[in-house]
Amino acid sequence: MRELDDGRVLLYCYAGCSTADVLDAVGLSLSDLFPEKIGEHVTPERRPFPAADILRSISFECLVVATSGRTLLNGEPFTEEDQERLMLAVERIQAAVDISGVRHG
Repeated sequence: MRELDDGRVLLYCYAGCSTADVLDAVGLSLSDLFPEKIGEHVTPERRPFPAADILRSISFECLVVATSGRTLLNGEPFTEEDQERLMLAVERIQAAVDISGVRHG
């Protein structure tokens, strides 16, 4: 969670939870995320999340990818659940890259 200078609050769940679930978990309502003064044009931040936060958020997903690679290299069976978890890790890493504002290429 991060509060911007203009009073807006940014929330993002890297685990993929819905907005309602995140708000319920922290005891907030949607109206709590917005400043009371409305009407002024607000320019959104280019990078709403600090790079360090993004890197921390994907560190566990990198461990999932590394563990999956080690499993495959060892010739161990790769279950459907393992495959799904690996794909979730890839999706989460890609989402973090997208949110960071880094351009591919």
